[in-house]
Amino acid sequence: MRFLRPCAAASFLLIFAVPGLHGADTVILDNGDRLTGEFQKLEEKKLSFKTDYAGTLSIDWEHVKELITEDKVEIELESGHMVRGSFEQSGEELEVATEEEGVLTVEVPDVVRIRFYDDKLPGFFDIIEGAVDAGFNFTRGNSRLNSSSLGLRGQYRRPKYQISASATSLFTRQEDSEPTSRQTADARYDRFFSTRQFAFGLLGLERNDRQRLNLRSRLGGGYGYKFKDTQTTQFSFLGGFTITNEQFQDVPGVAPQVGASSGEAVAGIDYRVELFNEVDVITTISFIPNLVQTGRYRIEFDSTARIPILAGFSWSLSLFDRFDSNPPSAGVQRNDYGVVTAVGYAF
Repeated sequence: MRFLRPCAAASFLLIFAVPGLHGADTVILDNGDRLTGEFQKLEEKKLSFKTDYAGTLSIDWEHVKELITEDKVEIELESGHMVRGSFEQSGEELEVATEEEGVLTVEVPDVVRIRFYDDKLPGFFDIIEGAVDAGFNFTRGNSRLNSSSLGLRGQYRRPKYQISASATSLFTRQEDSEPTSRQTADARYDRFFSTRQFAFGLLGLERNDRQRLNLRSRLGGGYGYKFKDTQTTQFSFLGGFTITNEQFQDVPGVAPQVGASSGEAVAGIDYRVELFNEVDVITTISFIPNLVQTGRYRIEFDSTARIPILAGFSWSLSLFDRFDSNPPSAGVQRNDYGVVTAVGYAF
């Protein structure tokens, strides 16, 4: 019994004390101050550092002279490249010891995000980013017009690939006319060859009452190149091909036409920029010529400005335009465009 009691006490200490070993990290600031505690993450140019004497501190990354931790971390650079491993800091450089690429040298100003992680991959909800937007507009006067909108978007990023998806729904009801709706759903998978080049695959679904489009589905892929990729600006070109199936409805209430398939080329740009006061603007433009129907082409334009309000909430203004040079359904205008305002929450 005399022997078992010390063993039990030691086991108790190991079980409950070992998790607390993560906490011997050190931050040295440019003014010489030295903080000891637990590194948590670096995000949006803010270093979260937990101390026993002052709680969790938020420190501007530009004022951090040195970060010392023995834990494994995931580092994201301005180029979008991600590396995982332990690191040592020497001046303006990080020496990152990775399992796959050996020792890499990273410039400190290029670092935009650092997360702590263990040997298992982080969970899906730990690294997904996205937003939910909802809006409602109404007009009273000579006519009664109500419109509501719902938007979802998300992004899942890993070192070698990225998955992004979005969905929108717009419903409009006007007095003395049939209600109309427009729904879209898109998903894209990017596989990185380098910090600038990637291959992509895409899937898209669209329904639009005003263009008498019952359903348009497309599946395809191609090649993408990032002309600029920094923390505040991303500008990419995409080119490829899709197989598209379209089903139109000539007369409301009558069964839609049988869907017709065709090939389409895709050439587009994806532009994202962060302006003053963290205002984000996302713009995509695609030129889509039909490879079967001679002379027919479509242009898709989407642009959203998102203005932060408080604690993750934001106000957004979105513009969209869908142009079809030769709509297959008779009596349909070539342009369908609109403006949508909404309040959203980012996660």
